[in-house]
Amino acid sequence: MKLHHTGFVVANMAKYAENHPLGECVAEVEDPIQNANLSLFRNHSDVLVELIQPLNELAFTWNALQKNGNHFHHFCYTVNQIETVNKIAKDFRMLKVLGPVPALLFGGLEVVFYYTRNQQIVEFIICLLYTSPSP
Repeated sequence: MKLHHTGFVVANMAKYAENHPLGECVAEVEDPIQNANLSLFRNHSDVLVELIQPLNELAFTWNALQKNGNHFHHFCYTVNQIETVNKIAKDFRMLKVLGPVPALLFGGLEVVFYYTRNQQIVEFIICLLYTSPSP
């Protein structure tokens, strides 16, 4: 398991990126499953930064944005198989929120979201060998 990215929910992706040293944008998509615009930034380290801009009330992150404004949303880890995710979820007594679903931002690889006992979201990208988008 390796930390892949941190995710932030934002009201306006362009404005947020303009005012934060995120680094280079390496991928952008409009994700109909999440009802959100998503961008991935290479932020001067091995860990990427994802910006999530909910498009409407159907977005999974809409209520969080309304309640908290721009904010940190989740950590995301890569794992090599769903069984690894299931074991981690069981060991840490996490509640599944969504998934597995295909993630357009990651080339259609499946992702799954869990809610921890710390009341935080954790995302897992399920992959055998995933490499981050090249600049």
